[in-house]
Amino acid sequence: MLILRFALPAAELSHASAVADQKRDDQLVKRIRITAGWLAAFAAVAVAGSPATAIAARTGGRVTIGVNRDHWAQFKAAIPRARDVRVYYDAENVFPATWPTRAKGAWVTLSLRPSPADLLSGKLDARLKALFASAPAHSEVTFWHENEPGNPLKYSRSVYKARTNVAMLKHGEKLVKGTKVKFGQIICAPAIRMRKWIAPGLDWYGIDLFANPNYENPDGTLSNAKLWARLNNNEAVFRAKSGRRWPPVRFDESNARRDWHRKSWFTYLAQWLRGHGGGRLLTRWTHARTKLAGPWPPSQPVIRRLGSLSSR
Repeated sequence: MLILRFALPAAELSHASAVADQKRDDQLVKRIRITAGWLAAFAAVAVAGSPATAIAARTGGRVTIGVNRDHWAQFKAAIPRARDVRVYYDAENVFPATWPTRAKGAWVTLSLRPSPADLLSGKLDARLKALFASAPAHSEVTFWHENEPGNPLKYSRSVYKARTNVAMLKHGEKLVKGTKVKFGQIICAPAIRMRKWIAPGLDWYGIDLFANPNYENPDGTLSNAKLWARLNNNEAVFRAKSGRRWPPVRFDESNARRDWHRKSWFTYLAQWLRGHGGGRLLTRWTHARTKLAGPWPPSQPVIRRLGSLSSR
């Protein structure tokens, strides 16, 4: 996501947002292509992780609903109980001086990109500790989201290494100690295929996940079973990495290109979260229609369903 630090005319801002959305969408499509090649590889494992055979669910967990920050005002107006917002600082070593509060009252999930060398040497500790110390309750942060096999976000060689990724995440977990911030990791590939990229002992584990043909039935409808098999497999890896029976899971970006899929897609995700300890479900909307998402607002039935899910 493009972070603008100066005023632009409305037309230029709209164009810049559309360009950023298209770049992001191209990256998302690459992620799905990578994932499609992996799904067959763990199809047999998915049977063991199906809803029917998974560890007995921890029901009743709270699910909160949210959106990416550039759509927060419109989303909150339509979904009054919306809680969560995703904020991106997508330039290396560019951080806010204090915790972002522009989305008033929202629980922020913040994505940062610290230089690996500067971070691991301790050079950034003072800046990051000051940032985290300013955060209110329910604040969450991660470094270098979706740094994983296939390199879908085209990170540099200094970033795109499993050992470096884990070292950065473990360092981040140390930096939030004594603050109200919880540190986590966000992936998009199947966790079962990237265990060495996932850090142990984090506060939470997130997934950027979009509806696509991998989760469809032959008639084009969405398959709850296929989606939940993927989620259960991911959770099994998070469970092993965290040492917790119920590792906190987040869906930090999510949507469906087809509006008629969205009610079911968001419902299936929320139901899974509720049965697995609760968590955040952040929808993502673009400024123009893309291959994986689309502009806000969606249809009224989708808005009503999101409102209903946020009220439960």
